Amino acid sequence: MRQVEIDWSIVKKLTLWSYEDLIKKILKVLSYNFIQEHYDHNMKEAATHLEKLLGYDPKYEGYVTRMTNLFRKLDALKVANYYDLVNRVENAEKCKRFVKKSKLRFEDVVSVLNYIFRWALPFRNVYLKQLSDAGDKIHMKYVKKLAEHNIKFNLDILEYGRTRSARQKLSKATGVPESFITDLANRADLTRLPYMSKKTVDHLCSAGYDTMSKLATVDVGTLKEDIKTHFDKAGIRLGSFIDLSGLVAWAKATPEIIEN
Repeated sequence: MRQVEIDWSIVKKLTLWSYEDLIKKILKVLSYNFIQEHYDHNMKEAATHLEKLLGYDPKYEGYVTRMTNLFRKLDALKVANYYDLVNRVENAEKCKRFVKKSKLRFEDVVSVLNYIFRWALPFRNVYLKQLSDAGDKIHMKYVKKLAEHNIKFNLDILEYGRTRSARQKLSKATGVPESFITDLANRADLTRLPYMSKKTVDHLCSAGYDTMSKLATVDVGTLKEDIKTHFDKAGIRLGSFIDLSGLVAWAKATPEIIEN
């Protein structure tokens, strides 16, 4: 059998991570129950979700077309969903075999993995203390109590606090008020949007958009006015670093998981 030569340096150029780290990060996100329930798209669903996420802006047209073609090829290869794909290429040897058998370019496989990591799935990169008031000792005490129950990241609070009954159970187990858990869950919910930072979450909440549903149902023009009002009051210049049209489009495309 002919050996497949792969330039692994492509991975870091496209994703900023090593291949092993990229796979590990994707699998960690896919390990959450709510991710498996709401996000593990088959290839047809992946193409539809991509259009919902990025079809709002013509600048993504070429990217959407390219990725849609790749999802179509993966569907023809009987790839069931994101997890199935990652499982087929989870290490160097399996990846080589998949590239050889599928006749896909290695760069295309990495592009799909990068899309899954950066666009399709939420990031697991925000500590709960970052979503709370660091200057409030009581809030930090609550965050510490949650951490003692292994709830430390944004996706953790969504896993264990996305329904009313789950929040009640968590409150009883930790002694943390249900109202605090609810607020934290809603802030964590906003971090599911692509490239969302803690600072942007703060701006949205201060402008009145403290839940995903509010953001998903607002007119872009209204959002711009409300954000500008908030920035003017805070003495901040509204620049182009927040893609408000994108936020609304992404919120509409993001599965609703929080029960308020």
